[in-house]
Amino acid sequence: MEEMNQIENILLHYLQGSISEDEMRELNFWLAESRENKQLFFELKNLYELRKGGLYPDKDEIALSFQRLQKKMDAAETFENASTTVNNPTKIEHSSNMKYRLTGLLKYAAVAIIFILLTIGFQKFIIKDSLLTYTELDVESGPRMSRLILPDGTKVVLNASTKFKFPDKFDGDVREVFLDGEAFFDVTHNEKSPFSVITGKQKITALGTAFNVMDYSTDDYAITTLVSGSVTVQSISETQEPEKVYRLKPSQQAFFNKSSTEITLNNVKIDPTRTWVNKIYHFRDEPLLTITQRLEKFYGLKIIITDEAMKYEKCTGTFPTNLEIDEILKIINFDKQFTYTIKDETVIISSKPSKTKMPMEKK
Repeated sequence: MEEMNQIENILLHYLQGSISEDEMRELNFWLAESRENKQLFFELKNLYELRKGGLYPDKDEIALSFQRLQKKMDAAETFENASTTVNNPTKIEHSSNMKYRLTGLLKYAAVAIIFILLTIGFQKFIIKDSLLTYTELDVESGPRMSRLILPDGTKVVLNASTKFKFPDKFDGDVREVFLDGEAFFDVTHNEKSPFSVITGKQKITALGTAFNVMDYSTDDYAITTLVSGSVTVQSISETQEPEKVYRLKPSQQAFFNKSSTEITLNNVKIDPTRTWVNKIYHFRDEPLLTITQRLEKFYGLKIIITDEAMKYEKCTGTFPTNLEIDEILKIINFDKQFTYTIKDETVIISSKPSKTKMPMEKK
């Protein structure tokens, strides 16, 4: 009983993403012990991956899947009990105890899987003969980017100050990558395997689509822009509960407020020739604060706006990202609406003092 309880705990820790190195070794040993152990994992994997087009199963689907899994385990236990009774009647009690332990393990693990389904677990549960390995990339700040092709052929461009994590192979019917920063995705179409980008507080899912995700963990907002195809955007609450799903059409943008977890959809004009992927930053009627936050990522600087009202003044402009920060600020400040100083990788922007007339002296 103690051994099975230990495996139950290890399973739960693995599913919750809190498994230790020692527990992972124990889990690998347990998987190698028998074909039945691996089969149990495959059944749980199938339950976990039961979704419709990248969305989550309803209650009826969950119930039916659990019933199928329960029947398979019951059938296996009945066969084992019958064999034990014929070969050695004295082991009936032991067989009964084993049935209890297996059933308890099954229900406990299945409930954990269902919980993850309903709360959008971040780590995909994939069990094969070996565990997946991941590659992690960290693009430094500055006017630079990184291009790569994922195992499925999906093309990705990573912007400055971006962290990106992807598996060495996509196995099963779900493709998941993890992003903290900004990236442009040109996804290889696979109707049976949705492609998902997981960030700190949202999940973006597509089949074969071109889209941009800007979601830095240090920012209080995130923006997903769809160029072609279709994507769904779903926020993740602090309690890990799934929120409403929004489906974007081409030339639509999802603005995600991380504080309120609200998502707003807007229609936008997309010019593929004027994007950061082509080393051009174009902004139209964007708040100065939003622009400076992006410049901080590009140039590895800290930009402080001293006037609160100025943070939300709308600006429009275009510039290549290989310019110096001083040249960029001059473009933004073409109307001389503010002053700025640059010192020790810190930029301070202040509102321009208003001109007041001095009172005339009386003679």
